[in-house]
Amino acid sequence: MLEKKKIYLVQANYTYSGSAHLPYAVGMLQAFSMKDERINNIYSFEQIIFERKSPEDIMSVISDPAVIGFSCYVWNYEFNKKIASMVKEKYPECKIIFGGHHVRDGHSQLEKYSFIDVLIHGEGEEAFRDVLLCFAGEKDLNEVRNISYRDGDSFVDTPKAPFLLRDYPSPYIEGVFDSIIADHPQYEFIALLETNRGCPYSCAYCDWGCLASKLRLFPMERIQKEIDWLCDNKIVGCGGTDSNFGIIERDEEITDMLVEARMKRGYPKKFQTSYAKNSNDRVFRIGKKFEDSGMSKGVTISYQTMSPIAAENVLRKNIPVETFSQLMNKYNECGIPTYTELILGLPGETVESLKSGIDELLRAGQHYSLYIHNCELLPCSTMADPDYMKKFGISATKLPLNEPHREAGADDGVAEFSHLVTKTYSMTNTDWIEMNVFSYFVQSFHHLGLLRFVALYLYNSLSVSYKDFYSSLIDFFNNNPETVAGKAMKLVEEKLHGVIEKSVSITQADYRFGSVEWPLEELVFLMTVYERDRFYEEIKPLVYSFISDKVFADELLEYQKFLIKYPEISCEEKCFNYDFPSYFETVLNSDNADLEEKEIKLVLDKKGFPLSWEDYARFVVWYGRKSGSNFYKFRKEVKL
Repeated sequence: MLEKKKIYLVQANYTYSGSAHLPYAVGMLQAFSMKDERINNIYSFEQIIFERKSPEDIMSVISDPAVIGFSCYVWNYEFNKKIASMVKEKYPECKIIFGGHHVRDGHSQLEKYSFIDVLIHGEGEEAFRDVLLCFAGEKDLNEVRNISYRDGDSFVDTPKAPFLLRDYPSPYIEGVFDSIIADHPQYEFIALLETNRGCPYSCAYCDWGCLASKLRLFPMERIQKEIDWLCDNKIVGCGGTDSNFGIIERDEEITDMLVEARMKRGYPKKFQTSYAKNSNDRVFRIGKKFEDSGMSKGVTISYQTMSPIAAENVLRKNIPVETFSQLMNKYNECGIPTYTELILGLPGETVESLKSGIDELLRAGQHYSLYIHNCELLPCSTMADPDYMKKFGISATKLPLNEPHREAGADDGVAEFSHLVTKTYSMTNTDWIEMNVFSYFVQSFHHLGLLRFVALYLYNSLSVSYKDFYSSLIDFFNNNPETVAGKAMKLVEEKLHGVIEKSVSITQADYRFGSVEWPLEELVFLMTVYERDRFYEEIKPLVYSFISDKVFADELLEYQKFLIKYPEISCEEKCFNYDFPSYFETVLNSDNADLEEKEIKLVLDKKGFPLSWEDYARFVVWYGRKSGSNFYKFRKEVKL
């Protein structure tokens, strides 16, 4: 009996404070190929390489490979190239396949990298299986659709074909990941749940958008079995891969399946997904079910940009602001956390349009969680097309990987890179810095909560716009660089100038808060709340410039400070002369309110506290950000 040829699959990713992602993409390749008896008779699949370790460590576990398949994306592309080149040098007969979202159409990557034999474009299951059969002599590579391959000194691009399958074998059900879990008890694994495939939209910044494909629904029986597997293997965190969860009727039934599993078996504890772009009543019901079961990590109500010009340039259609405001009222009234995402740097966006857009979202009721991401140029997106870049004057800066929350200081010897859009026809490098500073400080001081109640009071009772308040806040910190927040601002500005001038990283570690690379808005919050008492004393002159009654201003700031979660509770109850809770509850629901002068006492719910600073940073700021968990719950007592 002939010895089987060894196949290695590589989907290496960083770990996150003891958590690791199961390598779903290559797991799908393996599960699909294993269903073909011809492949099982010829090949053996070795354990998937899913951890980023030094190239030398990786090479030590690869022995006499016949084929190695690499799943490529922004966080592992350079790593994959390094391993592939080392494999080719040591095992020149080994066939090397690259696939994934970092593989562009055409054969340019074959021309550039002599160690790659085959490129798979788009979905990989069918093409990967067929390429394996070709390597075994069962068919010819020119018969396989959606690939590029090396043919002597020339290159061949085979015709494209649509992806039609709806019932792929599941790597969970087929046992692909069982040995990974058994052999790595040190990790809390994060799994993905794919219930459909495809995206009907064509957003230029997205590498899904260029596909613009119809949705293909996976069988409900498969989905139920996968959920059972999540429970059997005690998977705490689950992410949905669907591009628009809630867009179809049966997504509510899938929600019920997940919630039932959580209630009866305890897993998965959390579920996070990309909700339908144009939110609707079904998405609301789904969000409420996840929130009521404790599984929610927030419901996305995204815009990406508030600028009509930028939205048109990137082929994005947004819901009307009036609809957004109505949705926010509905979610807020039911206590369902939401988060809204914007992308900074889209062509057509300006400093003024970004600031005004953020102000518009705040006025519409998004006070809980706003994520403003820098636009990253993805190689398979429409935006990365040279003609598109030329048309809109797009320039990107290459810098170390923008991957927040990965382990700081972990060095496997291979650097990964991001390409952030830092210049367009409507945005200079200087504009990009100004836009980032504003976005970081709104996220830190409003959505993470350090001055949220102050801003709400100023807007609703004194007609001070959010844009004006946060612009004044930034000016104040610039003019007072020795304050707590002034030092944080200096760090941010130095970082942003460093990105433009020296291509430095846009994340930052601070070991007071664990060995984590923090996004700058979260780091600003942590640096400021770390010296909470000093910060609230230093900010008084700015607040006095808006509120002339200093006694009242001091009490408003005290209320603000009292409710921000903190690792140590020095005071569990406090009396106030105004009914702030009732006022802000009404205001947060976008209704007008009068602040009633009334003696009240607040008693904090200190469940889960005190925490270490490292745990606080992780559980409150990182994990809890989308669910708005950075304020204490409390009991209000009215003094008669």
